[in-house]
Amino acid sequence: MILEKAKKYIQGIGKKDKICIIHDTDPDGICAAIIIQKCIKKLLNKKAEITMPFDKETYSITQKTINMLKKKGINKIIFLDFSIDQHLKILKKLEKWAQILIIDHHKIYHKINNKKITMIKPQMFTKIPPSKYCTAKLAYDICSQITDMKESDWLAATASIADVATEPWKKWIKKIFKKHKIKWKKNLFETKLGQTATIINNTYTYNPKTLKKIIKTVYNAKKPDDIIKSELKEYHNKIQKEIEKNIKEFKQKAEKHKDLRFFLIKTKHRIGSTISTILGLKYKNKTIIIARKENGTISISARRNDQKKAVNEILEKAVKGLKNAHAGGHKPAAGARIRKQDLKIFKERILKLTQ
Repeated sequence: MILEKAKKYIQGIGKKDKICIIHDTDPDGICAAIIIQKCIKKLLNKKAEITMPFDKETYSITQKTINMLKKKGINKIIFLDFSIDQHLKILKKLEKWAQILIIDHHKIYHKINNKKITMIKPQMFTKIPPSKYCTAKLAYDICSQITDMKESDWLAATASIADVATEPWKKWIKKIFKKHKIKWKKNLFETKLGQTATIINNTYTYNPKTLKKIIKTVYNAKKPDDIIKSELKEYHNKIQKEIEKNIKEFKQKAEKHKDLRFFLIKTKHRIGSTISTILGLKYKNKTIIIARKENGTISISARRNDQKKAVNEILEKAVKGLKNAHAGGHKPAAGARIRKQDLKIFKERILKLTQ
């Protein structure tokens, strides 16, 4: 069984192994990385030698990173919360000198399990939709079968709230709220765990260079208040005003085509995903697409919470054949990146695909 194989990978890590964790930078990816770090610490009394994000431009890792990992003698690589299985050429390079574990909850692009690669995604062992079984929860469940991870339960719950992936886990999450004396609210983003998720997300959004500070703060936190009252709150407050401003402008300026809402935001901050999540929850029966210009490219974030249209498939079809473009995600939530000069053709395709 694939769960057993993932367990054996983690149990098989030795003190002499050199480990690299490569993760997404949203609350799910960050919490997943910390849960894995805490598990390794418990088992081996050491941390992974390298913890780093994947490359946002290519939705992968670069040749420069591959060379660096090989030079440093990394022989165990753990990918968290992104579909590295889209990049078979990269995996073939890595498996020559490293053993790989992929814990993810996105679409399966290729079946790649072999002696050197272990990939686990929810759809491989459960009927729970992968969009509702976030990576941090999956990492927590795997690690909990190896060692006692109860002190990290609130991190897995925080990630589940951030990813709007709480539906199958409400009983479990309510127990965590009771254990940590957190007041339950209908809108989970208004609770302490929801605030924690928002602060993690907004801090990185305000400045990606804060990632190390986020990782350190969250790793050392014993409870949500340790994050809510930390210096991260300062970054959160700054970016929250920008988010609210763009949501207000969306209501006034978004292009409307039947149930499609398309909006190009003007901001230097990476708030497209946050805005699309907020709007997706508010307009569940609309296809929300938020675009943002960034260094010669356009980042795209899409949501459709009633899931009547699969935004991951829409984006994948819309970017097909476009130079240096990529797309991926879930049925209700997905992202893409295209070149600035391809925005017109991208929009034309989106209109055809959504009407």
